[in-house]
Amino acid sequence: MSHDSSAGARFTRRSVLRSGAVAGGLSLAGCLGSLRAAEPELYTTPAAAEFEAVVDTAWLEEHLEAVELLDVRDADEFTDGRVAGASRLPDTDLMRDHYEETDDGYEASPEVIAEIAAAGIVPEDDVVVYGSGSNLWETYAIYTLRAIGHDGTVALLDGGFPVWEAAGGDVETGTPEPEPDTAEYAPELETDVLATREYVADRVHEDGADVPLVDNRSPEEYWGIEADGPVDRHGHITGAINVAFTQNLLEDDEGSRLRSPDELERLWLEEAALDPDEETISYCSTAVRGSVGWFVMEQLGWETVRNYEGSWHDWGALTEDDGYYYTSGEGTGDVIDAFD
Repeated sequence: MSHDSSAGARFTRRSVLRSGAVAGGLSLAGCLGSLRAAEPELYTTPAAAEFEAVVDTAWLEEHLEAVELLDVRDADEFTDGRVAGASRLPDTDLMRDHYEETDDGYEASPEVIAEIAAAGIVPEDDVVVYGSGSNLWETYAIYTLRAIGHDGTVALLDGGFPVWEAAGGDVETGTPEPEPDTAEYAPELETDVLATREYVADRVHEDGADVPLVDNRSPEEYWGIEADGPVDRHGHITGAINVAFTQNLLEDDEGSRLRSPDELERLWLEEAALDPDEETISYCSTAVRGSVGWFVMEQLGWETVRNYEGSWHDWGALTEDDGYYYTSGEGTGDVIDAFD
C-alpha cells in the first residue's frame, strides 16, 4: 500500500471527521454498513473520537488507503487473518532493543530499522498499529517508532484486529509476498520520549524524586512482595506512584479497548493528581507496560512524558550505594486505584 500524501497528516483526522459529520450528517457508525449500524458501539470508540493518535474501525475503513498498517501479533495470527494490506513487525523482541549506546551517543538499532524498512515503512508515512486489542505491544510499537524519530503520525487502532474482523472489514490470509527492498529508513533518535538509567537517577534521591514517576506494574510488584525479574531488589523507584496499566483498559467479548477520555482524565488527572504541564517518567519491568502509561499521558496532553527503557529489570539490578534508590514493603508509596 502506498502512502497518499494528498490525504494529509493524521493530525488532520479530527477536522476531516468533523467536516464530514457536519456537512453531510454522516453517522460514523453507519459508514461501515448495516452490521455496524446495528451495534455502533463496537466500531466507534470515545477514545478515537477524542484522541489524536487513536482511530477506530469506522475511521480506518474510510482512510485505509492513506495509511500504512503494522500488525504486532504473532506470525500464526497474522497468517490466519490480518487487516488487508497490513505488514507485520515480525519480532516484538526487536523492539526491546531499538536503540544502542555508541561512542557518539545513542543511536537507533539497525536491526529494528531493517525490520521497519522491510515492512515498506518510510519515515514520512502515517502509520496505524494494531494487535489483539488496545494493549502492551501495540503501544510499545508506537513508542518504538516515535523513539526512532518517525516523522509521520503513528496511531493505535482501538480494539485491534478482533473488532476490525467483527465489523466485516477487509481481511487477508496466508503469507504475503515480500515487499520490494526499496524502502529507506534514516532514523534520528528522539530522546525526549525515552529516559535512560542516568536520566532517572539524576532526578531521584533518598527521600523522593524531583520529577513525577509512574510505575505501571501491579501493586504487588510495586511493593516488592511479588518478585519482578532476575534482580536482587524488589519494590519501586523511590518517589514513584503506582498506576497499574490495566486501569487504562476495558475488557469485553471483543478484547480490550481504551477507557473513555473522561475516565482516563479521572484516573490520571484527578486520582493520580498528575499535571500534564510537568514532565513525567513512566516505567514498568522492561518499558512495555510503561508504554501504555506513556501513550495515554501523551493523549491527555502531556508536554513531555518519557518511558524508562531499562525499567525495573535495570533499576532492580543496581545498588543504593551508587544512588539508585528504591522503596519496598506492602503499603509503601501511593497506589492509585480509580476503578475498584
